[in-house]
Amino acid sequence: MDEATLFAKIITRFTPDQAGALWIGVLLVIVVAGDFRRILSRRNLLLIMVLLPTLPLLDIMVWGFLRPGDPVANWLLRAAFSVLFTLTAFIAACALFLAFRRPDINWNINLPTRGLRVLLAVVVIINILVVLGRPGEDSGPYTSLGAQRWLETGTMPYGDSLLRGPDAPGYGAAATYGPLLYIAHMPLQLLMGPPWNDPNLGPMSEEYVRPSQYVTKLTCLAFQLLALYALFELGRRYSSEDIGLAMAIIYAGSPYVLGLGSDTALATGLPYISHIAPPAMVLLTLLCLDRPLIAGILLAGAVGILFWPVFLFPLFFGWYYWQRQGAAQFVAGFAGAGAIIAMIVIYFTGSIGDQGPIDLLITSTLEHQEGIGEHQYGATKFSFWGAYPALASFWQQPMFGATSIFKPSFILFLTLSALAFFLVRGKGRVQLALLVAVLASAIQLWKTNAGGTYVEWYLPFLLIGIFCGIPGARTKIESTPSG
Repeated sequence: MDEATLFAKIITRFTPDQAGALWIGVLLVIVVAGDFRRILSRRNLLLIMVLLPTLPLLDIMVWGFLRPGDPVANWLLRAAFSVLFTLTAFIAACALFLAFRRPDINWNINLPTRGLRVLLAVVVIINILVVLGRPGEDSGPYTSLGAQRWLETGTMPYGDSLLRGPDAPGYGAAATYGPLLYIAHMPLQLLMGPPWNDPNLGPMSEEYVRPSQYVTKLTCLAFQLLALYALFELGRRYSSEDIGLAMAIIYAGSPYVLGLGSDTALATGLPYISHIAPPAMVLLTLLCLDRPLIAGILLAGAVGILFWPVFLFPLFFGWYYWQRQGAAQFVAGFAGAGAIIAMIVIYFTGSIGDQGPIDLLITSTLEHQEGIGEHQYGATKFSFWGAYPALASFWQQPMFGATSIFKPSFILFLTLSALAFFLVRGKGRVQLALLVAVLASAIQLWKTNAGGTYVEWYLPFLLIGIFCGIPGARTKIESTPSG
């Protein structure tokens, strides 16, 4: 046994399974913020709402993948996604309600500041154990592979014929993520010494040496630490240091971040960089609201990581617009950073046959994720829409043409995204965070594959709305930026 294998086995011994993740998350919520005087207080009801999606997520991978063809498993999978879809819609509606009703809950955190600091350190250690002890799932290893191929060939995965199509790894999964997510893996790949395969050697070949799992593990951990810092700092600014520490603890120790799905394969959590990186970038955007140019750059960076934050643009633009300051700088930052990202994609993608860079980008990402062709994620059974094909035949079918952007479910979500420009009028920073939670949860009602499992996309923003919704939170842009 080599040293790396021995190290992995030792770390795995201390890594919580899904039952451990559930109990850790529940106990942290109770110990840190639970109301022991009134069991059915509004405080406790809001905390229970945060924990509700854990129920359908338990063992959801067992019913979806580990027992194929079992009629009981098929029924349980259908039931799990039905409950998960309903709860996701409920949480989106609650977040919208809270955004329009000024909460007056005075959160008395149960632990002293020093105890909270110690507990946060312990939870961060648990996060590190989960990252190192659990194998990277799906998006992480595939993105790392795409980044390595980009370094080897000089071509982005969208234009790499050996990473696209049914004969590629994961039926093209390595070419379906954001350009900046590939770039984020490159520093560690260069630092750890990639294997540098021959550019003509296909990644499906037995001779092809794939990147170390620790590349994507450590990249994901970096994003998680950024998210925890941003969440703490936002809580400190909007309310108090104790609130910031409490939110960071509850998010880092949540069952969703530690991982649910089964004891062997997870559907949520730190093993999925696609769950962790985008909310980290959006949290940084909120953190830099006082600097509109930087906020625009950061939101564009979030889009470059995993695309879906593009639907937050009307919300953020509306917030600045109705504030009567900062809108032009925000748009300039977003457009400038977006243009640079687009130029990178165009320059490094090239063409395949009649398909140019933009066409390759769209077919590799949106259409691979939402299309209903063979081996496209839109045809998956691991979703609410996959469990109800009769409903999907209308809501998930393009009304005209073949592209998924004309699906009724997407058009409804796009309408909500556009309406956010008006919904944010007169709202403060905490309410802005709640509207982010609305969109980040509502997008999963449209998203086909595994919709509802991406709780991490909306959870930190929901926590901000719940914990920081106390009168006195700042609502105007500071004349002197504070970060």
